[in-house]
Amino acid sequence: MLSLVLKSHGFEVRTHDCAENFLTAENLQSPSILILDVRMPGMSGLELHAQLEAKNQKFPVIFMSGECQAHETTAAQASDPIAFLWKPFNTQQLLDAIQKGQRQLQATL
Repeated sequence: MLSLVLKSHGFEVRTHDCAENFLTAENLQSPSILILDVRMPGMSGLELHAQLEAKNQKFPVIFMSGECQAHETTAAQASDPIAFLWKPFNTQQLLDAIQKGQRQLQATL
């Protein structure tokens, strides 16, 4: 559903059913913004983000969650995300966060 909404707004979208599949996929093209759920099957969005950072693969990230523990929220916020969206969120909140990420990417080019 989320990918359809983003595609309808003109974004190129790639989805993966788990973090492990993301890591084994072809290299990301820049600029890219990651939208990660804090809780995913297998490796969490937080763990995926930490692995990418450790490899010096830094991407603007939007975290989302329907429920998470206080320590997970704290860890996500400490990673300086573009936004942390609580489910359910509306499309405009996500689009605003993506626009913020695009501005961050433009500032680094």
